[in-house]
Amino acid sequence: AGLKTLLNDALGRLLGSGTGKNAVIRLETAFGGGKTHNLIALYHAASGKTPQKYLSNLLDPSLRFPVPGDIKIVGVVGSDLDPSVGMVHSDGVKTLTLWGELAYQLGGREGCDLVRESEQTKAAVGTGLFETLIGNQPTLVMLDEIARHLRSAMAVPTKTGKSNLADQTVAFLMSLLEFASSKENCLVVLTLASEADAFNRETAMLRQSLAETLQITARQERVLTPTVENEISAIVTHRLFKRVDRQAAQAVFKAYAQYYANLY
Repeated sequence: AGLKTLLNDALGRLLGSGTGKNAVIRLETAFGGGKTHNLIALYHAASGKTPQKYLSNLLDPSLRFPVPGDIKIVGVVGSDLDPSVGMVHSDGVKTLTLWGELAYQLGGREGCDLVRESEQTKAAVGTGLFETLIGNQPTLVMLDEIARHLRSAMAVPTKTGKSNLADQTVAFLMSLLEFASSKENCLVVLTLASEADAFNRETAMLRQSLAETLQITARQERVLTPTVENEISAIVTHRLFKRVDRQAAQAVFKAYAQYYANLY
């Protein structure tokens, strides 16, 4: 159910059907797996390369199916970002920040040239970067586990020494959300774990900044839970077992029920 809502809202926003009105979608759950799997599914659907027969049961009939080139797609996983060593790509380009990585994915070497100085100083760029690299083209930006990146970024000072990379990354995210809110066909999808996870401090900081920015831009975010409680058992079963003999399972259920009944 969560996956269907995500696909319809996202593609509605990106393709201008009017069904997706939110510039920001936040996937949030404490249960592992659902958030990242939803992002993978969204990537394949938005790429336009997935055969329609696989999407027809998931998408609203009023939505048109994307074709390759309709939507520009970029994505970053926070655990992949290395604020000290950087991310080295196959063409030799190295990115040091979240905005540097997105600039590279959006514009290649030319995109990196636009943020070269800010990469060195660790000072966040503003909305002008997105206007140059995205403009009015339908664009999907997916950000996974950014709170995890903030943990390591806190140890990296800016060139001025008055801030750190974590603060500047949050400032950059706020500019990104402001830009997405100003466009009709730009969507940011990000994941946040619950505040009870290992990166609870960074998660809380992100959540507060999101709320403040969306209030300023007078826009709302859509918060989705990829996996609801009555779906978890099926997901765990699929994860653990190649095959389940449902008839044999019934016998096991009855044996457990009888055991507990005999205790009382």
